Amino acid sequence: MTVRPACDADAAAFLGYKRRPECQAYVTRTVDTLEQSTSLIAERLDEPDSLLCAVLVDGHVVGDMGGRRYRPESLGPEPDVHDFYLGYTVDPDRWNQGVASAAVALLVPALHRVGIRRIVAKTFAENAASLRVLTSNGFCHEGTERLAVLGRDGRWLDDCTLAHLAT
Repeated sequence: MTVRPACDADAAAFLGYKRRPECQAYVTRTVDTLEQSTSLIAERLDEPDSLLCAVLVDGHVVGDMGGRRYRPESLGPEPDVHDFYLGYTVDPDRWNQGVASAAVALLVPALHRVGIRRIVAKTFAENAASLRVLTSNGFCHEGTERLAVLGRDGRWLDDCTLAHLAT
């Protein structure tokens, strides 16, 4: 399993799993066409604080992960460090095979090595698999906002915040 920066050529592979209902259940931005997939990659690559990586198994793209860095809040001087919002999607055909856990295990230390102080990931409380991925990689559950997000199916979802701090 490898993780590398995403490129325009990944658009078709991303679309293959991102348009599946299982992958759209817990994301804000859905991807349903090749144009949308291409646009997503282009936007992330053009934004200087964003990172988008392709997750590969045996040379085939089976997921993506990334996010964006940001300055932490301050009550005084501008912090000279960055934090990072992390997100990932894995092809449902590869679920329960350790792909997401392995990808997170590769990216988190790399982010800390380049000076990211705190990595934040949010997932819905009912997404037990994502909670396992994060906690097995050393993320701590910091809190849950109850009934915080209206899901596509009309139900209110509990939103969990987890974080991984540089040592």
